[in-house]
Amino acid sequence: MLEFILHLVVSALLLMVVAKIVDGVEVEGFVAALFAAAVLGLSNAFLAPIVAFMALPVNILTFGLLWWLIRWVINALMMWLTSAVVTGFKVANFSAAFWGAAVLTIGNVLVAWIF
Repeated sequence: MLEFILHLVVSALLLMVVAKIVDGVEVEGFVAALFAAAVLGLSNAFLAPIVAFMALPVNILTFGLLWWLIRWVINALMMWLTSAVVTGFKVANFSAAFWGAAVLTIGNVLVAWIF
């Protein structure tokens, strides 16, 4: 349970970093970032696999060579969806979600690498 809470707090802090780096992503405070991290985690756990399954034909047509780009777009869609659900977390457009997902992914990789 402690590991889950720590992961949620780190994700919220990373969302605040994304808001500072990417134009078009706004977080009104730590509580909003915490809720956004929770909703983003839930959407990535439950909705992203469904969307990935729907993107399977594109993955097959490209022989799996663009799986990273498809996953990046799915992460951006999940971030955009999170902004529609959570008040205090705003993503202006898909471009901001796209680059925000990239920064968030890099941040998650760095945190996982350090710890």
